[in-house]
Amino acid sequence: MTFTSFEYIPRMTYYGGYAVRMEMCIPDPNECPFPYIEIFDLDRIEDVRDAIDRGYLDVAASYGDLYRLIDLDIKADGAEESLPRYERYRTRMRDANGYVVEVQTELSGIGSPWAAGVSLDDSLRMKAACEALEVGDLETAALYDKVYKLERVDVEPAMTPWKPSKRHAATRSAR
Repeated sequence: MTFTSFEYIPRMTYYGGYAVRMEMCIPDPNECPFPYIEIFDLDRIEDVRDAIDRGYLDVAASYGDLYRLIDLDIKADGAEESLPRYERYRTRMRDANGYVVEVQTELSGIGSPWAAGVSLDDSLRMKAACEALEVGDLETAALYDKVYKLERVDVEPAMTPWKPSKRHAATRSAR
């Protein structure tokens, strides 16, 4: 199978109370039914995590726009009844309008976290939480779990953030 169309899109990476909006290479889903993240991008995510762990925010900002997650501590009425708690779960975070909502999803799959998918119910919950953020309804978004505000970290990047060059994009699309 040849991948002829790659697209660079900004994607949020969350770690340790921070979020970084990075340009990542995503293959065309029509040509690649099983989307993946390239090793190059996985290495960049790991570098960001190491920089945050060590306190080098200027290095983390070199990979993209760096934000601090501020917990809004909104308590929604009836949140305990509407939020399912799973023994095996993965936390998903979605952002919209400068806010992030954290949604707990059940790990379902063949037994491996790599093969785990999101159930239809969890997918609908994530979509509803993101739609609530898009219209600015923070109380409704808080029904699904914690809501955070994205605050831009004012730090000078250690180097210019990586952006795909036209030549790099052309070599990717030639595959």
